[in-house]
Amino acid sequence: MWTSDPAQTPGDLTCPFCGLACDDLSVAAGRDAGLVLLNGCRTARNAFAAAMAAGPGAALIDGQPVTLEAALAQAAGLLAAARAPLFGGLVTDVNGMRAVLDLADCCGALLDHVAADALFRNLLVLQDGGWMTATLTEVRNRADLIVILGSEVPHRFPRLCERVLLPPEALFSPPAERRLVLLGPAQAGPLPAELAAANPTLIPVALADLAGVAALLRGLIAGRPVRADAIPGVAGAQLKQLAGWLCGARYAVVTWAAGELAFPHAELTVQAFVELVRDLNRTTRAAALPLAGTLGDLTANQVCTWQTGYPLRSGRQQGRSCYEPLLYRHQDLLAQGQSDLLLWVQALPAANPAATPAAKCPTIVLGYPGLACGRVPEVFIPVGLPGIDHPGHWYRTDTVCPLPLGQVRDLGLASVAGVIGMLSERLGATAK
Repeated sequence: MWTSDPAQTPGDLTCPFCGLACDDLSVAAGRDAGLVLLNGCRTARNAFAAAMAAGPGAALIDGQPVTLEAALAQAAGLLAAARAPLFGGLVTDVNGMRAVLDLADCCGALLDHVAADALFRNLLVLQDGGWMTATLTEVRNRADLIVILGSEVPHRFPRLCERVLLPPEALFSPPAERRLVLLGPAQAGPLPAELAAANPTLIPVALADLAGVAALLRGLIAGRPVRADAIPGVAGAQLKQLAGWLCGARYAVVTWAAGELAFPHAELTVQAFVELVRDLNRTTRAAALPLAGTLGDLTANQVCTWQTGYPLRSGRQQGRSCYEPLLYRHQDLLAQGQSDLLLWVQALPAANPAATPAAKCPTIVLGYPGLACGRVPEVFIPVGLPGIDHPGHWYRTDTVCPLPLGQVRDLGLASVAGVIGMLSERLGATAK
């Protein structure tokens, strides 16, 4: 049973601060030592420590403290008057996103996640032609060749090597015999110790050239006449060697973090490697492992898809769903003045803290205590952090199932689902 008593020790916690959603964390709070997090990475330790140090915060109207009842009434009035509301951020758990969708039904709102740019680099490829992907458990137990695209994967997912790529043991592929290849920009600093111990092969490639490298590898694998050194700065001999390794592997995996591929038309790079994996499956076994899920983008997208039939960047207008992945980008809607109200939901901090959008339209923020706002919102309502202030569910990067989030304290903060439920009641009363 969860408790806020510092003498107690909650165990088997799921971490909500990374797409891996590691579920083996334990928290101990001693009277002198403070918070102690076991099994967590540096990202988890810093995030848990910062969250536990923050107070409950207060509801605000135009920056001035008010009662929760006053803030809810003000927010309900703004929602009732809006004709083209936008619900953004959407950093919440399963129940929070379900509540957001219910409110969007009432208001006719459009929906977009704060990390949707990265999400759609993968999603557009999946929609266009499908892909062959693996779960974390499959990669852990079967992979014998792993190609990591980019240079930020080990930093964005700190326990990936420990739990998936190079675990202590595996069922079908001895981790000590695995071959790792880093295909991306030169590392700015030393590799993480776990990754360096595997002595990976480094092939320096600019991010913008990754799609071209995928095309060359496909040609080499198919036995076509290919000029392997066609890309300046990329060693053709290394690409030929990698093509041979891919063909000879029993279970090759290509993995990337879409959040790193922040350049125009990056979805074409994702598509190139998805097609490379498809080519390999004609003669051997291979899979892709797209890494995402941080800030709950996959959680929000899963809930939106199963409840409306469409992914994010959709809306509920005139009693039906509408999906426009290119037109409903929240940054563009706000810049072009196409929304007359912004409801921003952010129950967890980002790894690199960023302020909420400085929208010109009236803004309601449901945020964790201490959230920085781009400008003073008309209404700010503090909410609890899932996995810390209240239990919930969260999808990890392979989306195979929702993992349970625990609770380590009770500051009296309502969840996003709870706040939106209270808001919906007052909105209904306002409408009547």
